[in-house]
Amino acid sequence: MMFSNMYLLAFAVAFAGCVFSTPLVTRLATWAGAIDRPDQFRRIHKGAIPRLGGLGLAVGIAACIVPVALGGFLRDDGGGPLWGFLARQWSILAASAIVLTIGLIDDTRGMSPRVKLLGQAAAVLVLVAGGLQIQRVALLGAEFDLTRPGFLLPMPGEPVRVGLPGLAITMLWFLGCMNVWNLIDGMDGLASGVGILVSGTLMLVAIDQGNVGSAILAAALCGALAGFLLYNWHPACIFLGDSGSLLIGLLIGVIGAKDCLKGPSTVSILFPLLAMGLPITDTAMAIFRRWVRNLPLSSADRRHVHHLLIGLGLDPRQAAALLYCFSAFLCGSVLLGITLHNEVLALILGISGCLAFLLILTSRRDELSQLVGDLRARLERGSQERSAAKLTWDAIQRIELGADGEAIWEILRGAATALGCDVLSLACHRDGRTILERSSGKAAEARVSGPSATFRLPGGDDLLLSVTLHQRPDAPHAADIAFRALQRLALATAERLERLAEPVAPRRGAEPRGVAAQGLWRQV
Repeated sequence: MMFSNMYLLAFAVAFAGCVFSTPLVTRLATWAGAIDRPDQFRRIHKGAIPRLGGLGLAVGIAACIVPVALGGFLRDDGGGPLWGFLARQWSILAASAIVLTIGLIDDTRGMSPRVKLLGQAAAVLVLVAGGLQIQRVALLGAEFDLTRPGFLLPMPGEPVRVGLPGLAITMLWFLGCMNVWNLIDGMDGLASGVGILVSGTLMLVAIDQGNVGSAILAAALCGALAGFLLYNWHPACIFLGDSGSLLIGLLIGVIGAKDCLKGPSTVSILFPLLAMGLPITDTAMAIFRRWVRNLPLSSADRRHVHHLLIGLGLDPRQAAALLYCFSAFLCGSVLLGITLHNEVLALILGISGCLAFLLILTSRRDELSQLVGDLRARLERGSQERSAAKLTWDAIQRIELGADGEAIWEILRGAATALGCDVLSLACHRDGRTILERSSGKAAEARVSGPSATFRLPGGDDLLLSVTLHQRPDAPHAADIAFRALQRLALATAERLERLAEPVAPRRGAEPRGVAAQGLWRQV
């Protein structure tokens, strides 16, 4: 009963702290210029809205630490209750301060994605230096040791052993948690409402595992998010911003590690992943969508789950409520798996629910057929690039062995024909003299229509090679792929002609190779 009261106290204090601090944060955000304005594309809200909500969350969670620590629930043998807690958990506090600072700078002044990612990585390294790292991973009954190979990290008091596989998994885990919450924060009340469900579920999981520290932190995060949702529900008065979404991701990553507040941890990775099924699914779809369409992963679009729901005619409140229900189903699957001690059942329910939800949603918006078409086009383009690369490589090898200009001309024409192009003309000049000049009989008719390209490639010693190409209508390769491959062939041709034209020391009774070659080119 005492422990349950402590969780309620943590929830209530964090709730009150966030409720009372958020209006002040809203004024501060307006004064600092941290304003999110609609752009008629990805941002679907109306009017300018402050976006420093992470500061209100931080105040609510920080307000919860004092009564919990003074209550003796986080007491250790190294000092008083509050100072002992701060001494043990300095890495979590420092990492939270780092991501909060990164988010505040990005919300007020802007920050490039690479710099922001480096800052997140620095926060994870601080956690590792404080002893918070994933050393073992439990998945479907199997446990994997991530401590070897490793090294000792010298730290004040006691060195920290860091396993290289564990460091990689820890970095991937926390960076993934922070960025999936950053991506899903695109609609009023969505990230904060889903965060309440996920943190509440992880609190129950931590209680079941006897992890008091993680459970109290989850209760504090749940309470702060509940207080913030009062201002973030549509129409929102303030947004989480990057400061809030990154802080949520970091703390949920900490909570998701079993016994994370006591040192190196064993992570039952499945339950936290299933609980975060909605943001993970949305992020996975965004990455797949941008990869299929050959877009940068950091590019913004209007194809997230909440955008699709609004495209179906739902208003922001209805879309948020539907996504809450989906997230609640995934969290229920986690709790069912915990109750029945059956990870496989939870996994089947979670994956089936995600696939069904995405299939229904993308089918209604015709997104699925577009993705399938774009995937086929990308795979076809990849096949064309591989085929063109093979043809180019083989032709370059034969050009390198070409004995004279006529042989090189025939190799170039054959490679161009295989790529679906005709070589209209080829001219090689050096010091104002024509070394090699060829033209195709199709030059006049090819100028009428169709894609064409001309390369002028300077070589050493004033050598200039000009190649004009035209792609046939029945070409098996895209024009840019074929022309890019033929440009590489033209470069190889220029280099080979340059070497053939170089004068060499004459042997007794023989003329220089360059002179003989030039004479041969003029004859043919």
